[in-house]
Amino acid sequence: MDMFNIPGLEECLAAARWTRALVIGKGVYREVSALLDAEYGSKRVFLIADENTMDAAGSGLEQTLNSSGIEITGRHIFPAEPRLHAEYKHIETLKEKFAALMDTSSQPLVPAAVGSGTINDLVKRAAGELSLPYLCIPTAASVDGFTAAGAAILKDDFKQTLSCSAPLCIAADTGVLSCAPAWLSSSGFGDLAGKICAGADWIIADAAAPAGAKWADPIEDKAWAMVQNGLHGYLDRSVTAAEGDEDALKALFEALSITGFTMQYANDSRPVSGAEHLFAHIWEMEDLSVSGIPVTHGHKVAIGSLADTAFLETLFADPKNPPPPPGGYRHPAFDERIAEVKSAFAHSPALESVIKTVTEKYPDEKTAANVSMGIRDQWKELRAKVLEQLIPYGELKAVLIKARCPVLPKEINLDRSAIFACARRAQMIRKRYNGLDLAWDLGCFQTVLARMETSGGYF
Repeated sequence: MDMFNIPGLEECLAAARWTRALVIGKGVYREVSALLDAEYGSKRVFLIADENTMDAAGSGLEQTLNSSGIEITGRHIFPAEPRLHAEYKHIETLKEKFAALMDTSSQPLVPAAVGSGTINDLVKRAAGELSLPYLCIPTAASVDGFTAAGAAILKDDFKQTLSCSAPLCIAADTGVLSCAPAWLSSSGFGDLAGKICAGADWIIADAAAPAGAKWADPIEDKAWAMVQNGLHGYLDRSVTAAEGDEDALKALFEALSITGFTMQYANDSRPVSGAEHLFAHIWEMEDLSVSGIPVTHGHKVAIGSLADTAFLETLFADPKNPPPPPGGYRHPAFDERIAEVKSAFAHSPALESVIKTVTEKYPDEKTAANVSMGIRDQWKELRAKVLEQLIPYGELKAVLIKARCPVLPKEINLDRSAIFACARRAQMIRKRYNGLDLAWDLGCFQTVLARMETSGGYF
């Protein structure tokens, strides 16, 4: 795809709906006072951190703010152990503390989230429920969620994205980012690498839309350009981020910020999320962990990106035609499809939600046949676009290894068969169209999985 020039960071920030300022570099905390004055009209800050992030950045930020005449109105410091989870009960705690201070001064209260993705999500939602613009002070380049709207929260025993505005301002000190644990930086790289697959799946959805596929959607040129046109350059520049390289971390945080700004612009995660994230979401539902420690989102996305790449390479292996359906295949009736879902999610609290999703996305036999015909008519062109977008599996694996991301199922406490089993469930959980859906509509989903599984080149 060749749409637009490569948009710069400032242009992407200007396209964001909520965020007005991003300052990134060494020693940027001294700029926070000016941001508070210019963007928030306030000198009252409430700090939220955990014990680790308070040591890493909170104490230094607090000293800088105090010396600038900023009042630290309150603090909430979570314990370092056990590791903090984004549970809704913490949002309720923060809301109580914010609400108690909101009317005690003529100046607005500014919550300041000092930490990685979990703290940011908790503060984002708590502040959002009280209509308080908040300040984001990241301590690791670990996710793209710092600049995105919405917060991934565990509520009612189900991980879900709750709506809320993105931060008004972000101040990221590269010196602090460089001191973050390597696994957090490699997690951010894994999240960024997933945008390659997201682009491939959007190309598929763009082609499937005129063919009549349910929930397929055309590419929006500006959103595509914001994420994709500079992506390979950012991946090249940030691959050593886990080594503590400040230049690499600056590039990584810029790139992750741009993906968040794109979600703000599009008011959707479509431009940055494809089937690679569906694999990750399944493992998040299952609380995937290693030795009791949860696998990070970005590391799940890294393995999901390899799985999605393997699936798409197998689906588009033949330049003339898609793989054939398995022998004796017939399009599943609706009742049969729901029975598959119930079997796949029999013990999951997400079962009812998945049934609703599959009900809405289920194509009848005529719709599936129309999609198949429309895709076959453009197979050669679509195949070329998808394979040009992807980083080949072997190359992607090598890049992820260099970035210190996991590349084997056992590294995230899975085995090889679990990857293929996950693909079946991943196809069921979202309406947004992707390569998994295309294979299902073509009737060749099981053929693709069987070929992946017998291949010696994947996992």
